[in-house]
Amino acid sequence: MAYITTKPQFKRTRYWVAGKFQGKYIGLILLLTFLTAALCSYVVYYTSIMMFGEKLANVYPQGRLVSIVNLINIRIVISVLLVTPLIAMIGVYLSHKIAGPIFRMERYVNEMATGNLQTRLVLRKGDELLSLAEGINSLSESLKTTFINENTNLARISKELEILRSLASSKHLDISSINSSADRLDMEIIALKREIERFKV
Repeated sequence: MAYITTKPQFKRTRYWVAGKFQGKYIGLILLLTFLTAALCSYVVYYTSIMMFGEKLANVYPQGRLVSIVNLINIRIVISVLLVTPLIAMIGVYLSHKIAGPIFRMERYVNEMATGNLQTRLVLRKGDELLSLAEGINSLSESLKTTFINENTNLARISKELEILRSLASSKHLDISSINSSADRLDMEIIALKREIERFKV
């Protein structure tokens, strides 16, 4: 189960958390914006020239018509340049909803690799990749359960070994007790093997 907070335990103070990923994301958004603007401008120009070019040429002198077209070009470029920072800010905000969870998942998986299974992966409400976070938390719970079971089995094995040692060191050997203890030891080893065989390595 993914742990999602309605009121974040940690406030969003940094929006730029995974520079390489977010840079590519924002670059793609800006590229698509510029391509869309260029395509729209081309369509408007082409349509305008096809429909009004001859009429405008009769109304305006050639030099005046060129200056009007240049003025339109400058205004389009200025508009795109003014909108670019806003698009970049929106890109940073949107990319953070993906980059933020990826950053936290990376840190959490690194913690798991060191053997720390006590913490849980916590995401904010509205973050992306919630299903992946649920999968990582399920993996952590499964590993934790496996290690608990293995520790329990090892404790039982240790106990049976102590019993065997005490029986072997006693003056009167009780073969039936030794056999019973050995059988219990075999059962614990089989249970331990089952836990280990769950993993394909």
